[in-house]
Amino acid sequence: MGARSEEAFFAALKRLGAIHGAHLTGRVSLRALSRGAGGPVATTIGGWLEGRRFPQQVDALVRVVEQLRAAALAEEFEPAPSERHLLDSRWWRDQHAAVARQRAESVRIGVQQAQAEATLDKHRAAAAVGRPISRLDPFDLEVHHSVDVIPNQRLPHGWTEYDGTSPSSSKPKYPLPLSALTPYVMRAHDELLLDLVRRAEAGQSGMAMLVGSSSCGKTRACWEAVQSLAEGWKLWHPFDPTRPEAALADIQNVGPRTVVWLNEAQHYLLPSTSSLGERVVAGLRALLQDQTRSPILVLGTVWPEYWATLTALPKVGAPDAHEQARKLLAGTNISVPSSFSTADLAAIRRGVVQDRRLLYAAQRATDGQVTQYLAGAPALLERYHNAPPGARAVLEAAMDARRLGNGLAIPRLLLAEAAPGYLTDQEWDQSSDDWFDEALAYTAEPCHGARGALTRIKPRPGQEAFGSPQYRLADYLEQHGRHSRSNKAVPAELWEAAFTHAHAEDLFAFGRSVRARHHESGDHLRFVLKAAEAGDHAAAWEAAEELSKAGRLAQALALYQSASGGAAFAVARRKAAALLQKLGRTGEAVDEYKKAAAQGHLSSVHTAVDLMLGQDELDATAAWIKQLAEQTDLDILDTAIALLQQAEHEVDIIRWLCDLADRGRPGALGRAAALMQQAGRSEEAVAWLIRLANNGFLGAELLVAEVLEEDGRVKEATEWYQRAARSGYPSARSALSRLGPI
Repeated sequence: MGARSEEAFFAALKRLGAIHGAHLTGRVSLRALSRGAGGPVATTIGGWLEGRRFPQQVDALVRVVEQLRAAALAEEFEPAPSERHLLDSRWWRDQHAAVARQRAESVRIGVQQAQAEATLDKHRAAAAVGRPISRLDPFDLEVHHSVDVIPNQRLPHGWTEYDGTSPSSSKPKYPLPLSALTPYVMRAHDELLLDLVRRAEAGQSGMAMLVGSSSCGKTRACWEAVQSLAEGWKLWHPFDPTRPEAALADIQNVGPRTVVWLNEAQHYLLPSTSSLGERVVAGLRALLQDQTRSPILVLGTVWPEYWATLTALPKVGAPDAHEQARKLLAGTNISVPSSFSTADLAAIRRGVVQDRRLLYAAQRATDGQVTQYLAGAPALLERYHNAPPGARAVLEAAMDARRLGNGLAIPRLLLAEAAPGYLTDQEWDQSSDDWFDEALAYTAEPCHGARGALTRIKPRPGQEAFGSPQYRLADYLEQHGRHSRSNKAVPAELWEAAFTHAHAEDLFAFGRSVRARHHESGDHLRFVLKAAEAGDHAAAWEAAEELSKAGRLAQALALYQSASGGAAFAVARRKAAALLQKLGRTGEAVDEYKKAAAQGHLSSVHTAVDLMLGQDELDATAAWIKQLAEQTDLDILDTAIALLQQAEHEVDIIRWLCDLADRGRPGALGRAAALMQQAGRSEEAVAWLIRLANNGFLGAELLVAEVLEEDGRVKEATEWYQRAARSGYPSARSALSRLGPI
């Protein structure tokens, strides 16, 4: 991937050079470009535009592009639509950063290889999580139980499921015992999933997220797929005490050949307390990229609405709370249709797989929704629609609680206080004193052998028990409620019960639901303030935004500062800093901008620099930017160099950059070499770069060649270009072609 990206970068440079040569050279020469770029000589810029030299200083490259863009406008030259990006300085800055990171990555290879075996040994020695797949029960992994109460049915000719004493026996035939799971019918999405499993078997880590509606067969598909994994594979299903907490507690103990099971992945990646989900995502990304623990297979399931939330781009100016999730999930989705195809249904009827439950469902399921029928969906809907008033009220309170923000576990007290709001005055007056317990008994009854509509959550052995009884709504009814009740008015009793009894991690989601339904802003604010007090960074951000608009700046400031504890909310630090600046508290504002910069917020770097320079703090600014460049991966080396030069630390700059380069800092290698050349220290640069190249710093090989060529030592440069070409650098091959035989 890296080599291809670099090759594309040099091809783009070469095409930019072709545009200059064919259309713009009369307007702006290489010498003029050199003067405007403020540093590189004309031959260096010529090397860039011939696609044979990598521009070490991105700001100089950007100034060249800006000059070419201005020349194109003056000449009224318009590049082809497919090439307009070649005159876009922002595009070049992004591409340069990507290639610079890839080059720096090669520097780390030697160190990583040296550490890999030791790390692997450590992981092998650790108490790795997970259990052998062969010892697992699919129902413990949340595969739906199938209905097992069906009427007698006439089976098609050729079926062998019914057995008698002999083919001619007149004795009645009895059905064989039903298996715990129905036979599996392979569908199109299963092939995609099995291909991922085969790659994992071959040693390649991977991830799949099965996206589909409730009870469409996502979890069962994952279960069937992992059955083909060889002995030695384990499966880890984190769920105790909560799913995200369990994942965070043990993800570092996941070893090679482990399946990470994320059924209902929204509870891991999208908990109401956003910082928890962000940390889980970061842990999963690190796990999948860790070659010492490869292969790892991550399998998850999620409903389409949650997938949309996790992968949507943020609104302009808002925190990007799901940036890590988008990167983790990119390219992982496998869609699972809610219906069986006509061919699938025909195969069941022909007896390709013989199970009377499958046949019964295929004959009766609406629109081919066989898996939903098997999970008891029609029976659940019938039980809901025919429920007595008290049970119906409890179910509707549970449906609304789930769609408005409650997690899987719904507190009994919330249901008890909300449900009366779903009863008419007459229904309430006619209810018995025990109506709520009677309602829970009704909703807990199994439906044709499948889970009831609303059932109490029973802690597993060793699992921490809830402080009070908690209930879970059947998935199918939850999804039914999200659609059928989307436009229904929500009783005030539910909001009050949620505010009083909802889990702390669910308060922010309830607050957002209040706002979406155009309630008074105070209703939204009290939910998010309570969530913020419980440590929810996203809630603190939203409360701060609302208070800031209302002019309550002191409260907003405190909440912005609270929100900034989450890595996705470095923007909150900048908001806090801007408020402090507005209040005239410049020194405190600078401190906040510095903290935002340390969290990776690039624009805060430049604002802090401007404020500090405005207070004539040049030396302090240079010292801070130097420290920040050492501690982060922010693209600020050029800013740091400029400030250090203003502070007259020329010798220190080169020594500092050399030290950063020795430690593998992206961009430092080339910048140090360029400054040495500008200072007339080419011999020193060559000697230093050769030492790095001989120690495995692969990026140094190309730089040795470029410095030697710049000094006119073509024969030596050719030898180093040959070495760099053997290491896989396309630009080295281009240089050799240009230089020709020596």
